[in-house]
Amino acid sequence: MASYFVTISKYTGFGKTISKNSVMLRKEYYCLVAGLPDLFFNESKLTFNCVDFREELQNQLSCEDYNLLEYLFLPFDNENLLSQIFEQSPVFNPNGNISKAELEFQFSPENELLELPAYMIQFLNWVQDSEINERTVETENILHQYFYEYALQTKNEFLRSWFTFNLNIKNIFAAFNCVRFGYNLQQQLIKVEQNIMPYSLLINKRLKPELFEDELPFNQQIFRIAESDISLNEKEKELDKIRWNYLDENTFFHYFTIEKILSFTVKMLISDRWLKLDADTGKILLKQLIDDLKTSYEFPMEFSLSK
Repeated sequence: MASYFVTISKYTGFGKTISKNSVMLRKEYYCLVAGLPDLFFNESKLTFNCVDFREELQNQLSCEDYNLLEYLFLPFDNENLLSQIFEQSPVFNPNGNISKAELEFQFSPENELLELPAYMIQFLNWVQDSEINERTVETENILHQYFYEYALQTKNEFLRSWFTFNLNIKNIFAAFNCVRFGYNLQQQLIKVEQNIMPYSLLINKRLKPELFEDELPFNQQIFRIAESDISLNEKEKELDKIRWNYLDENTFFHYFTIEKILSFTVKMLISDRWLKLDADTGKILLKQLIDDLKTSYEFPMEFSLSK
């Protein structure tokens, strides 16, 4: 699979092809990072709009950096794609890169050429060749496999690490559920060649955290949650706390770069999800996101104007 974006559409911002061998100059966003809490947040109500926030970033980020940001919204596109091709009717998630109108046009008789990310084209070819006509765990995992293969080819180290981290969490929890309920591991795990070692351990039921010490940050905590008997909702809360800490650790020395904005965006999406699932938890996370930026953010000495 080619390690670059194909042209997707004028709506999604994937219009600029990034060569595998291109070298991108790093841009720093001093005012944007310092002003993040004030962009769209109303602290009295703790509400915000992810779509508006992303549109604001599109106006302020370079084309290359905005392309990186779009990776974080592709999982929403994946869900919308599955619903579209299998003619389901859940509420369309507007957080994706592809608008509802554009996605519907892609599959309309008037459209002669699909313009979608490369991994989606690969998935659609697989569906057609396999004559699949319903959404199953297998179809979802194939799409997720193609997506992770695609995402793990990005040149941005932060994004590669973030998606690898989440892939391993998904597979670990799937493996524990397979063992617990007698499911087939091969049908449930997502196999990605760029991350084959953790998959190999899990497929052989080697479910010991120490085996993942070099492959998975917070491995002890993650396995402890996977093994516990707490509710699924509580497990998700504990995992998102770990994700939050992971983001903090991996952007500690990123002051004004795209990584800081990517981390902020992920936290924003986590908060947004919990606002929908559990309003109290969502408000706590959103307030923490704002407070962290306002109270703990300090300019490093090398950027001080008074030194």
